[in-house]
Amino acid sequence: MAGIFAIANYTTDRETLISYFINSLQMLQHRGKAYWKIIIDNLVSSGIGPFPGDTSILKLVDNNSNLQHMVGLGYLSKRTPRFKSMNKINVILDGFFVDIEKLHLHPLIGNASSADSLYKIYCIFKKLLIDKENPEKACEFLDRHLRGNLTMMYDGKAYSYRDSTGFKPLVSAADKNKSISIIASENSLRIPFPKMNFQDVGPGELIKMDTEIGQEKILSLPTTRTMIDPFEFIRESHVTATIGGKGIYEVRKRIGKVQADFLSRYTDIDIEAAYAEPDYPRPMTLGFSAEYRNHLPKFDLGEAIINDRYDDSDRMIDFSENISKNKMITSGKSLKYILKHKISQKKIGLIQGTIQTGITTKESIYYLRRVGVGSVSVIVSYVPTVDGRQVGLYTQNRELIAHKYIGQVASLEELNIRISKELGADKVFYNSPSILSKGIGVSEYNLWFPEWVRFLEYDKR
Repeated sequence: MAGIFAIANYTTDRETLISYFINSLQMLQHRGKAYWKIIIDNLVSSGIGPFPGDTSILKLVDNNSNLQHMVGLGYLSKRTPRFKSMNKINVILDGFFVDIEKLHLHPLIGNASSADSLYKIYCIFKKLLIDKENPEKACEFLDRHLRGNLTMMYDGKAYSYRDSTGFKPLVSAADKNKSISIIASENSLRIPFPKMNFQDVGPGELIKMDTEIGQEKILSLPTTRTMIDPFEFIRESHVTATIGGKGIYEVRKRIGKVQADFLSRYTDIDIEAAYAEPDYPRPMTLGFSAEYRNHLPKFDLGEAIINDRYDDSDRMIDFSENISKNKMITSGKSLKYILKHKISQKKIGLIQGTIQTGITTKESIYYLRRVGVGSVSVIVSYVPTVDGRQVGLYTQNRELIAHKYIGQVASLEELNIRISKELGADKVFYNSPSILSKGIGVSEYNLWFPEWVRFLEYDKR
């Protein structure tokens, strides 16, 4: 999954285009993206690590005299693209594909039958949309195989489709003069562009942007069942964004509040203070602490006590993670620090947004033990991660710490015990789909969870 951005410029002011382009992608870097790619007309540039500044991009543009500077795409991802065809075609994806095993048999597949899945999808979609001029069938085809958003640039035009479940957020915007149009993966861009009028792209909608007509809705398929990605509320969307009218920051606080209410009533949790690590679960921690104090008046309303290992001077989180690892290897020092006087001998609740491989959590527990905490209970805001698609990764599922327990445990109580032993924690408390749904304020029926996780609940409810 990715942060995506498309822009159409109806003026000849290249500085305006580049300014909007750079600011938009920098705003989306909060998602922890290390791989970036930009496409402006026929100019393609990509890299891993810090995103280039305005001057560097302008220099690239100036060195390509054939550019019209009218249409562009931007892409930010946790990993380099899994599809090799992204090096050849101007398509960006925020989501994942389903039911793609038989695509090679599609009657419009042509010479793409042995290509990767993205190229197959692209070829069939383009033939239906452009060659056969049948947007309805083109969107129906995408809807069968896409969970998320797909944006394509072809012949100086940008086409963006949001699947009919609304799985990933997608917004569009234009300025008052309709000289600049934007499509992006979230509406937090209203902060750097306050004069732009942002609105949600509806589930099942196909949007086209070009320099002649501007932005227009080509088609809207009927929606049947909303299927939102819950990880957008936990981490993916910017804290200033909204989804379905719900502010992300307030939703995260409520997630913590609802989880604290459940754990304080129905589990054997025993903590004196809760702290966020890394930074993005801080709203959950504030909500958790405020609610927990209703059950334990002396509960410490603290802020994050552990400084995460990411370098704050670098917005590219995954890239900075590698820097941190290199520091550990070369100097034996971590970027983590802990304020010993605040937590020595205390029973700590460590609020984690999610646990994937468990490496980050083990590191945190190690440093907490070193400063003499009384106990460490890990409280996970998200449900067990058993499928990389849950958190925008194409990680092999066997690397995810909870994946090995599929079919071995039938309740979250059992899973919590197994994972706590692996992590070296005193206790682990995962969130459940029903409790997380209640915190988000969306029916569990309308959130996407892998099959096993959806039915994994606490026995005590």
